[in-house]
Amino acid sequence: MSKLIVVTGATGMQGSGVIDALSANTGWKIRGLTRNINSEKARALAHRGVEMVAADFDDQDSLEKAFSGASAIFAVTDFYEPFATGMGAEKAMEIEYDRGVKLARAAVNTATLETYFWSTLPAASELTGGEAKVPHFDAKGAIDAYIKNDPDLNAKTIFLLTGFYASNFGYPPFTPVYSKPAGQYILPLPTDSLTFLPSLGPVSNIGVTVSGLLQNPYPKAAGGAKGGRYVHVTTGKYQIQDYFSTWADIAGKGKLQVLSIPFEQFEAPHGMWGTELGLMVKFWEISGAPKMWGTVGEGDVVIDARELDGIKDRLVSAEDFWRQGDWSQF
Repeated sequence: MSKLIVVTGATGMQGSGVIDALSANTGWKIRGLTRNINSEKARALAHRGVEMVAADFDDQDSLEKAFSGASAIFAVTDFYEPFATGMGAEKAMEIEYDRGVKLARAAVNTATLETYFWSTLPAASELTGGEAKVPHFDAKGAIDAYIKNDPDLNAKTIFLLTGFYASNFGYPPFTPVYSKPAGQYILPLPTDSLTFLPSLGPVSNIGVTVSGLLQNPYPKAAGGAKGGRYVHVTTGKYQIQDYFSTWADIAGKGKLQVLSIPFEQFEAPHGMWGTELGLMVKFWEISGAPKMWGTVGEGDVVIDARELDGIKDRLVSAEDFWRQGDWSQF
């Protein structure tokens, strides 16, 4: 008899990537959750055989109904959805935390649940002793803590620590600009060019990790009831200059120079997005590797996805993702 996995945010980047990867998992039925099952993306998933169900992250009852019968759940929240309305980072954190808690509570009330995949980010403020506060990181870190405080749910949870998407060139703060006088591309960032960044590769690697862990159990035990089992979903760390220069070379754009500028100068042209993403870059600089993909819980264990059977041979590097892209209109 087939088991059921429920994928939240099924029409989003992470959720759709998980659904794509699960095509390798025979014996699993997929139920996708979205607010609007009549959207074009939802209808396309239904056409592929995914059971699409309407649910609202602000409505725990709807989540519990949607989780009914699930053996596994992939859960992800989106800080940027409320943030993009202009409500401010603090309010967006509150909303994301509340939604993450509702997802967790609904999972607790799912009697059939065996595995809860929670897509998360490092708790930046705690990792740096308050020196680097990154709202879209810290909200997820707070949800991690909530999950760990429930021994039953924590024992079923695999925390997926994600990194920098290889597709982030499409976001203006990370879009290089061509300088005719310099004869090369320039990318101004509020950090030293030698700062490391953790590369996720393409977002599809999150789905690959979920797919692999359904086939191959997590190989280590956490320490104590509040220790979390983490997977660092990554294809490697890069110094920022090397990362963006490699993209420029693969994309046929010639030379690219990362230009270190003050935080305020990075922030100004991008408004609230410059603030939020600039804080993330400063976190990388302040924390350094490997703390930038570390955890804060006593008893936590972290495994690199590149070490896991069923995953390591399926991960796509940033370089291979870029080689598959069409950068002619960039």
